[in-house]
Amino acid sequence: MDGKSGTVRPLLGIDFGTTTTLVTQRLAGGYSQIIPVGRSTPWMPSLIGLAGDGSLLYGEDAELVNADEMVRSVKRVITERDRTPVRVAIPAGKPLEFNPDFLISRYLEEVIDRAGKAGAVIDGAVVRLGCPAIWDAEQRNRLVAIARDACLEVRVSDIVDEPIAAGLAWLTGLRERGRALPQGKLLVFDYGGGTLDVAVLDVDQQTHSADPELTVMAARGVPEAGDALDETVAHALAEDLEQLGADVRDLHKDESVRNLLLRAARQLKMLLSDTRHDTQRVPLGDRFSGWPAAELSRDALDEMFTPQLNRALEQVRAVLCAARLRREQIPDIKELASTRLEVLADDVSHVLLAGGMSQIPLVRRRITDLFPAAQVAYDESLSAEESVGTGLVIPEGEYQRLNLHRPGFDLVLRWRNSDGSPHEEKLYEAFTALYSDDQIMRREGNLAHEYRGLVPGLDRMTVAGLHAVSADGDELEFDIDGDLAPCVPVRIARNTPLTFKLAVNGMLRIHEPDGRLLEFRINRWPVIRGRRPIVIRTPRARQGYQPVVQRYNDVYSHPWD
Repeated sequence: MDGKSGTVRPLLGIDFGTTTTLVTQRLAGGYSQIIPVGRSTPWMPSLIGLAGDGSLLYGEDAELVNADEMVRSVKRVITERDRTPVRVAIPAGKPLEFNPDFLISRYLEEVIDRAGKAGAVIDGAVVRLGCPAIWDAEQRNRLVAIARDACLEVRVSDIVDEPIAAGLAWLTGLRERGRALPQGKLLVFDYGGGTLDVAVLDVDQQTHSADPELTVMAARGVPEAGDALDETVAHALAEDLEQLGADVRDLHKDESVRNLLLRAARQLKMLLSDTRHDTQRVPLGDRFSGWPAAELSRDALDEMFTPQLNRALEQVRAVLCAARLRREQIPDIKELASTRLEVLADDVSHVLLAGGMSQIPLVRRRITDLFPAAQVAYDESLSAEESVGTGLVIPEGEYQRLNLHRPGFDLVLRWRNSDGSPHEEKLYEAFTALYSDDQIMRREGNLAHEYRGLVPGLDRMTVAGLHAVSADGDELEFDIDGDLAPCVPVRIARNTPLTFKLAVNGMLRIHEPDGRLLEFRINRWPVIRGRRPIVIRTPRARQGYQPVVQRYNDVYSHPWD
């Protein structure tokens, strides 16, 4: 809602995916609708190419150039924190280098231009974008800066975790169709092109309200999804061609051949999502136009896919373990890490499958087998590719009932020195994980984000204020046992180290210089757009501390093994 005029602004969602981009909109009082931005499909490929004159091509136009003249899966540069210039070949000329953020910004400009021509209301709209669950504050801020460069008015609070958006779209759709909402734990399995995102949402139907309280218990993502399977299938197709006499030994060197095989792999994968056919064929075209069509059976696809799917299901186990850590009494880590997925599955009452990869029949079969007591479903009103985009444009009121699995705000200590000058020190940055994979691997019992050391710039003993500030600069109030306050008072001293711990279950502990322990529990971490106060409860008991001695850095696996 526009705070000045009181009018409800239209919502515009941009599901900028690794392989495709979808645009959605919801006007005041209306329902979500897909804005077609593709030439033959509602979505456009997330591709950027280079024409012979050096101009940029987007979407379907970029598909027509050679592989070395295009940039595929450009969103990965944000996920991988890569700022290396992108080198793109140009026909009959020297390759050009581009800042990857510049390319994404120009691509988003093209998306918005197409959406406007397709009838979307752009001016005055609240724009929301999706992101993988694994993104932290740095990555979200980078996307915001890119979007603003594309003339989009976006804030960090407008960036929504993709599996959360998919879950919200499903729940909102059920209510709009007059269906009963689920009660209990909802597992969202969002298997897209670039990342697998898994989230556990707790749906708590309040007795005093018709609308449920939604809490994200845990979310996790890995950069292994549809693109990885395409590579596996493409290599298998190359081996088939070689057996027929084709020379594909230089597959990695010849990008045009690789592009043809990847394109065929994607087509075969999508065609085999139709369970009516056990084998599919697609022509390769170009230099292989005289060769037999590429052929793939469902059994062969399942065999290639099974190792990757097994790793994906291990991520499900990891996120279910993480969800149990949100309990007020944190379970024993060693015991939890040894808990089998079949046991953890009892925590879940519903499973929602989203993303294009979830259309593969093997995914549905394996998930159904692992969660026999849960209802496994796709969103009946949406295709798997539309769920995230639709979740980006649900009404503002839905977000006001959503709580995140980690704080979406900074915790900042503010004070004045003896000369009256203001100072501050950030103790926690928004969206930072409250514990590391290192700690899980070592089976530590004290899982918390920690700040420990002398407070820089402090010249005396004084009472500071612990403030909650969104990544966009909005101040939040604290609700302390029913009383609203702008901050929590904390005693600090010049030569005494400050110890601040924020545990995964919401327990916050601050050791003050006189030896006293300031201790309380934050019940929920609300989304900032709801502007709700942070609710604080009475203290609990202390926990021990173990030093950091090991590191866990395998982004494709997880430390619960």
